[in-house]
Amino acid sequence: MSPSPRVFDVVVIGGGGSGLATAVAAAEGGARVALLERRAAVGGTTELSIGSLTAADTPFQRRRGIHDDAADLVEDMWKFDEELLTGDAPALRRLYAQESAHTLEWLIAHGVAFAGPFPEPPHRVPRMHNVIPNSRSYIARLHEAARRAGVTIVTDAEAEQLVVEDGAVTGVRASVAGAATEFRAERGVVLASGDFSGSTAMRQENLSASAAAAVPINPDALGIGHRLAAEAGARLVRMDQLFGPQLRFPSSPRPGLLDRLPLWRWLCRAEALVANNVPPAVLRPVVKSLLVSHMSPTDTMFRRGAILVNAAGERFGTEERPADELALQPEGRGFLVFDARIAAEFDTPPQHISTAPGIAFAYFSDYRKGRPDLITRAATAAELAAKLRVDPQALSAAVASSGLSGELIAMGPVFSMLTVTEGAVAIDDRLRVLREDGSPIPGLLAVGGVGQGGMLLKGHGHHIGWAMTSGRLAGTALADARPERVPA
Repeated sequence: MSPSPRVFDVVVIGGGGSGLATAVAAAEGGARVALLERRAAVGGTTELSIGSLTAADTPFQRRRGIHDDAADLVEDMWKFDEELLTGDAPALRRLYAQESAHTLEWLIAHGVAFAGPFPEPPHRVPRMHNVIPNSRSYIARLHEAARRAGVTIVTDAEAEQLVVEDGAVTGVRASVAGAATEFRAERGVVLASGDFSGSTAMRQENLSASAAAAVPINPDALGIGHRLAAEAGARLVRMDQLFGPQLRFPSSPRPGLLDRLPLWRWLCRAEALVANNVPPAVLRPVVKSLLVSHMSPTDTMFRRGAILVNAAGERFGTEERPADELALQPEGRGFLVFDARIAAEFDTPPQHISTAPGIAFAYFSDYRKGRPDLITRAATAAELAAKLRVDPQALSAAVASSGLSGELIAMGPVFSMLTVTEGAVAIDDRLRVLREDGSPIPGLLAVGGVGQGGMLLKGHGHHIGWAMTSGRLAGTALADARPERVPA
C-alpha cells in the first residue's frame, strides 16, 4: 500500500530564488508550504548569478533625486532589442515593472542588502541594484525567512509527475531520497524549477546546434517544470529563444574577495552602507575582483585583431560569432591569442576586457594581477604551444593567418557557455499556467525562468527581478486564496 500523501496548502517545485520567494510569501501569509528541491541544498541558478536586480521608482533612486516610473522601465526594457522583444509578453513586462520596487523593498525587509542604483544603457536612468556582497545573499536571507515561517524544505526531492484530478492540479508525485512520496496541495502547485539550459535533450530539440552544444552554467537546470507542465496539457512558448551562448573564463582556483566574504546579516548591511556612501573609485578594486572572476571577455578584442583557437590550437572560424563557433569545437574549449600591441590597447580606456555596466572596467593588467592562471606569454608560437600543451604546427598556422606579431599572449582556457534559456510555460498575468487553448489549468502556477510566459529578458538584473517578483506575487496570491483551491 502506498503511503498517505503529505498534505500542504502550497507545494513549490524548485529551491532557487523564485521558489524560495514563493514559499516565504505564502508561508508568511499563513499557508502551509512544502518546497521540493532536487539537490542537496537550495540555491539554483540564482546562487550562480551576478546578482543585480533592476527596478523602477525605488527608495535608492528617490534618495538620489532620480525620478522613475514603471512605464519608462517597460519602454526601456523593450529597447534592448526592439525587433525581438516587441509584443513578446507585454502584460508580464508591465507586471514586472509595476511590482519591481515592491519586490526590492520586500527583499530588503527580509535582510537582503543592496547598493545602487547603477546605470545600464538603454535604461534612461540608473535602475540596477546590486546585491551585497554577492548573489548567495538572496538564498541565505530567503532560506532563513523560510525556516522562520515554517516552510517544510525537502531536499533530494525530484518531482516526477503532477497529480491531476478532474482537470485540476492537486499535488505532486516525487522521489525523495529514492522513496516515492506524494505531496498534496490544497491551494496550488507552483513550478519554480528554472530554465532548461542543463537539459541536453531539450537544448537539442529547441535550440541551434551551437547553443545545444554550449556548456550550461547551471547543469542542474533540467527543465523539469517545463516537462511537468507540458504533460499536464500546458503550452510552451518561445522555446527557441535565448541570449547567448557567450565566452566565459572558468572560475578562479582562488575564490575572489567577494566570494570569500561571510554572509552575516549585520556584515552585509555594513558593506551596503559603505558601498552606498563612498565614491565609486573606492569600490573599483573590489568590483574588479568580481570582473576578473566571473565576467566574459569582450568580442571587441577579436575586432582589434585577437584570434580564437580551439583546444588543439587550431583557428577554426572567423571570430564573428566566437561563442557559437567555439561551442561546436571539441570540449567547447579554446584560447584567446593576441600580441603585446593588443594587450596594451586593452589596458587603457576606451578599450577594456570586461565590465560591470556603470561601475568599473577590467583591463589586461587587472587580469594579469587578479587571474594569472589565465595568462600565458611566449616569444614564439611554438613556445606558446608548448606552454598551452597544444599542437605547435596548428598554433603556428593560426598565428600566421592573423596580423599578430612579436610576443604572443594567450588568455584561457575560455568556454562557450549558456547562462539561461528564455523558453517557458505560457502563463497569464496572475501567473496561472495556460493550456493550448489559453484557459488556465486550475491549481498550477509558474514563476521565474519556467514562468517567463514568453517574455524575453535581455540585460542585467531582469532575470533576478522577475524571479523574485513573480515568486513573491505567486506566494501572496496562494496565501490569500480560499482553502479549497485557486479558482480558475
